[in-house]
Amino acid sequence: MQQINNKCSKSIFICCLYMTGFLLTETAIFGQESYLSELLPGTESSFQHLNLESSKITGKSHFRYETLIKEGTRFVVEKNENTKTDGEVFTRKTLWFDADSGIPKWYEEEDLRKEFRITNSYTGQIMHTRLVEDGQILEFKTNLSAENAIPFEVVIFFLRKYLKQILQTKKFSFTLFIPLLAIELEKKGLPRSMSMISMWAEPQEKIRMDTPLGVMNAHTILVSPQSGLLRALLPREKTHFEFTFAAASPYHLLQFKAGKTRHVLTSLILPE
Repeated sequence: MQQINNKCSKSIFICCLYMTGFLLTETAIFGQESYLSELLPGTESSFQHLNLESSKITGKSHFRYETLIKEGTRFVVEKNENTKTDGEVFTRKTLWFDADSGIPKWYEEEDLRKEFRITNSYTGQIMHTRLVEDGQILEFKTNLSAENAIPFEVVIFFLRKYLKQILQTKKFSFTLFIPLLAIELEKKGLPRSMSMISMWAEPQEKIRMDTPLGVMNAHTILVSPQSGLLRALLPREKTHFEFTFAAASPYHLLQFKAGKTRHVLTSLILPE
């Protein structure tokens, strides 16, 4: 998935988070957990990037899920490449899960347009972040159990796992940890805890969608901050995300919207 562009209004974003930090509420216990049922090795999918302002196609995202053995341990790996319209790859991302437990172990992201590489590794509820950018190295640790936080890189797996509960409760609460924001806060000497934001996951009207597998029933989930102050002070495109999942298990992702870009499923190959 393309990372959310935080270049615009960074100082306002950080200021608002600082002001609303005391508004974060207690959530159900999530944190670092298993996504074994959501992992489907052998699956491949592609999404088309549609700019909602210009109605132009700006690129594609390609995902594939493989089982790999590294240093004697078996993993299920999500591999993601984002490409321009000419097919040139501009970012690569991999997310490694322990194949037996389904627990995330590490995440790597590389931006090929510049010197930028980020690695998040997990030991229990502790996430170790290492950033290499323009010759500089930044490292820090985050305790996910402090707010029972869900790292942004696993949010789609998380929403699929809890989709039934989200549909039943209508207003499902969880804390989202945004590592890129944590990096920005670390650089500015501000508390990284401000990058843990209490969110609502709210189901919208049930819809029917044309997909590569035919017409399917689907649920759209709106993810947005619980804090009214944060919602009021920040642009909607910076605080609201939409994910549309197939209504039937295993709840494949059909499209998602971040900022001004909608990512629409164009290809889905299922394991035999």
